[in-house]
Amino acid sequence: MAIPFTKEMKKDYTILIPNMSPVHFELVKEVFVNHGYKVVLLENQGPNVIREGLRYVHNDICYPAQLVIGQMIDALKNGTYDLDKTALVISQTGGGLQGQQLSFFASQGLGKM
Repeated sequence: MAIPFTKEMKKDYTILIPNMSPVHFELVKEVFVNHGYKVVLLENQGPNVIREGLRYVHNDICYPAQLVIGQMIDALKNGTYDLDKTALVISQTGGGLQGQQLSFFASQGLGKM
C-alpha cells in the first residue's frame, strides 16, 4: 500500500527515482534537489534488475515497466537504503498503456518482498 509523502518526511527520507530516461530524469532529480529533498537517481542495471522485474511483475506487463520496477526492488534489496526512511518516485502515463498502472504494480511487488 502506498503511503503519501508528507512535508515532515522531507528531512529524513531518501527518494529513489528510477532511471527511465537518463537526460530527462537527471533534470527531475535536480528539481527535487533544488527544493531540499535528498534524491538518488538509480543507476543499477543488468541481469539482476531484469530478474527482479520478472519475479514480481506479471509478464503481460510491458517490458519497460518490468525494468523500472525491477530497478527499484533491486535497489531496495541491496542494503544501501534504510527501508523505513526511503520513498520511491514513479511516473504515471495518462494514456491507455499499462504503464499508467506502474505505481500499482510496484506496490504489489514491494509488498511481496
